Amino acid sequence: MSLFDVAFKNVKRNFKNYFLYFISIAFSIVIYFTFTTLQYNDQISTLLSTKAKLDGPFKAAGIIILIFACIFIGYSNSFFTRKRKKEIALYSMLGIKKKQIGRMLFYETICMGALALVFGILFGTLLSKGFILVLFKLMQLEAIKSISIGFSAKAIMQTIEVFTVIFLIVSMHSYSVIYRFKLIDLFKADSSGEKEPKTNIPLSILGVVLVGAGYWCANNLDKNFQIFALLTIILTIVGTYILFCFFIVFMIKHSKKNKKSYYKGINMIGTSQLLYRIKGNARTLATIAILAATTLTAVGTTFSIYYFSEITTKSSSPFSFALVDSKETKTTSSDAKTRPQHEPLNFKLDNIQKDFDKILDNHKNNSVESKVNIEVLDHTAKLPSLALKSNDEYNDTTISFLSESKAKELLKSIGSDLDLNLKNNDDAYIFDSMVGSKYVGSFKGKNLEINDKKLNFVDESKESILPRNIILFNSLVIVKDDVFKSLENSYTEKTTASLYKVKGEKSAKDLSNDFQELTKNTYKDITDSSFGLSDDFYLTYRASIESSGLIVFIGGFLGLVFLICTGTIIFFKHLSEAEADKFNYDILRKIGVDNKEIKKSVSKQIGFVFLLPLVIGITHSTVALKVLEGLLNISLNMPILITYFAYIAIYLVYYKLTVESYYKSITD
Repeated sequence: MSLFDVAFKNVKRNFKNYFLYFISIAFSIVIYFTFTTLQYNDQISTLLSTKAKLDGPFKAAGIIILIFACIFIGYSNSFFTRKRKKEIALYSMLGIKKKQIGRMLFYETICMGALALVFGILFGTLLSKGFILVLFKLMQLEAIKSISIGFSAKAIMQTIEVFTVIFLIVSMHSYSVIYRFKLIDLFKADSSGEKEPKTNIPLSILGVVLVGAGYWCANNLDKNFQIFALLTIILTIVGTYILFCFFIVFMIKHSKKNKKSYYKGINMIGTSQLLYRIKGNARTLATIAILAATTLTAVGTTFSIYYFSEITTKSSSPFSFALVDSKETKTTSSDAKTRPQHEPLNFKLDNIQKDFDKILDNHKNNSVESKVNIEVLDHTAKLPSLALKSNDEYNDTTISFLSESKAKELLKSIGSDLDLNLKNNDDAYIFDSMVGSKYVGSFKGKNLEINDKKLNFVDESKESILPRNIILFNSLVIVKDDVFKSLENSYTEKTTASLYKVKGEKSAKDLSNDFQELTKNTYKDITDSSFGLSDDFYLTYRASIESSGLIVFIGGFLGLVFLICTGTIIFFKHLSEAEADKFNYDILRKIGVDNKEIKKSVSKQIGFVFLLPLVIGITHSTVALKVLEGLLNISLNMPILITYFAYIAIYLVYYKLTVESYYKSITD
């Protein structure tokens, strides 16, 4: 019988002991293969209504998953090898040469890898359609039933090649174990412990200070974004490691002074056990806390983008359709050089509205709710400085102006109840997406200087009432009709447009196609693209929902992978410690401690290890997401809470599983 046969039979007979290791590597293969399958699935790209590209995002996600899989499999192999050190020592005592033992371990790893590859590819193929359904649901795509389950030859070959290399490296590591340890070290592998760490008050304080400084930098990114963002990352990461290595030790030792709690039940033993191994756990827990913060921030950000995709679309395209009848540049204005010049349109568009009205008659499900014709004037004026840190009181900038009467028509059309509150000709109302944000001051009560005249801002709003392609990035100022007429003598550019609001704008695919065909033919002599000359809510919405759906799918998937991997690492860590703790708990039972009290103590110890990185990770993530909230000027409370709830729910499942497995290990 060859060594390979022995290794194969060993795996077969002891598969129960190999099960956790097998599941770990099979999970890594399933995740990687699923993403690779989606990457090579041509059916998905053909069903996208926009030009969203899947290849790049899936390749990037695949690389991240691969890196994590290498780390995860390496950690799992180290855990599995440690559990078998006594077995390896027994082989040596029986006279088996180290070279033969090494080859046997090599073959065992290869057998496990081959089995995991078969299982991972088969299970990944079955899961791929489920993930495609989730992706399509997020993207709100049709024709879901047309997606078929099939083997992707490219995905299979790529997965086999990648994981074969990983398994060869892991096998060589297993082979080297017997050469790196003495026989006595292998027998004492489970009993080797770590020294109790000493309290270091200066470093404990330093950890808290560094994390606090990182938070301060995060809340002051407006001072110097690049430098303060870098400082935030460095200070928070370094501070977190110091926090876990020293401050947590200090807090646990300090808790011993609470005699009432410390001497209650077997808390004294539980606290001592936790403190005894805290030095070894600290680095792992700090890493998990940082990974948790990164995961929650990434998933929270991507989910926020998806959650507010419709709001974002309405901000840039508040009307269903927009036709720009003309863009006229007044070349005689002295301030005409303040922005890029548009050539006057050299053809008439008198019939475009009539053509579009005919198209609308053929789409009864998208009947017109309202139609508004407007004129917008662009003019250079002195606007109060937006930035809080700016030393300039006023800045010369181009502003878009709209009359009060037309603004009221627009507000009524989009269903807004805003009150412009313009009492006299000196009053003005400003629409700007950044007003009310953390990094921008308020216009209310300040003056706008134009043509040697001052207008007073009576109020402001971050809402959008005009398509972004009409006003570009200008602030929109509403003035009384008489003031608007006076500005017509000195404008830089005047835009005339027709705005339509239709029913069912989110499902107006056919109407949108006809609209695009009309505008493409109308503007073909001006530009290859109708950008800036027409606006289509449906097309913008589809592009937003598909791109954000893809982002949240990848972000959520990676977040789930990170969560499962970090949860499994903690799980393995506790199972490894359970072997060493079993003898201690046997003694406790002999002196009269019942199993109920032992399980309660175990739950507290494991709960501390699970809860600590979770709390720190959520705190770091909340600070980061609140910074993002300030930049976007929109409340992210709901998507953040949903993200946290999902993460905590899965995390608690791991906690419960770890407690039960640990308790079973020390009582069997």
